[in-house]
Amino acid sequence: MYWFRRLLLLGVVFGLVFGLSRVFGGSGAASPEPAARPASGVATADATPSATSTADAVPRTTNPAKKKTRIPLAVPTGPCQDSDVRIVPSLEESAFMGEDVRLTLRLSTFQSPACTWEVSPDNVAVKLTSGNDRIWSSQDCPTAVPTEDVVLRDRRATLVDVVWSGRRSDSDCSRLTDWAQAGYYHVTAAAMGSEPESEQFQLRSPAPITITPTPTPKPKGEAEPEASESPAGDD
Repeated sequence: MYWFRRLLLLGVVFGLVFGLSRVFGGSGAASPEPAARPASGVATADATPSATSTADAVPRTTNPAKKKTRIPLAVPTGPCQDSDVRIVPSLEESAFMGEDVRLTLRLSTFQSPACTWEVSPDNVAVKLTSGNDRIWSSQDCPTAVPTEDVVLRDRRATLVDVVWSGRRSDSDCSRLTDWAQAGYYHVTAAAMGSEPESEQFQLRSPAPITITPTPTPKPKGEAEPEASESPAGDD
């Protein structure tokens, strides 16, 4: 009887040990574990920025501002050929009917870096037209074109002004011709032997003059005239 109880107790203990080992993984077949992420995976790259991403995140320092180097103008080596002279006419300010109009000629060269040239009525022609209507020409009024020596370059224009009287021109360039009317005109200019160039501009109507009357002050001590009363009628 005694041995029977000891064997029974040993059996119970053995069963408990065996069951606990099953519960806590004591069996020979181990359960699979999750695979480790590779070192170059996305999670590692996000957690620790690479050298490239860190460099991109830091703002780049700009270089100090470089001083602008002025290129010296070309030195003229001789006279310009008329065919190499380019003249572009323009109107630098508003023009109004009934007064002188200043036309600006922008002179440069097509090819020569720099050369000298004489501006004169003999080698510069300026003409104003409105449609097919010839309004004014420097050939009729040669004194409108100044005579002066200039240096022309291919990269910078030289400005020369021509004054138009605002009137139509005749062969005598008289001041008795009609005024050009308000509207749109074309100014064409060219050097003799070169291609002409044209620009449109507007001749505006003169602004109306508003005259504001000035009240005349009255002498001191002068009484205001009293309003006259009409006599009362008889009843």
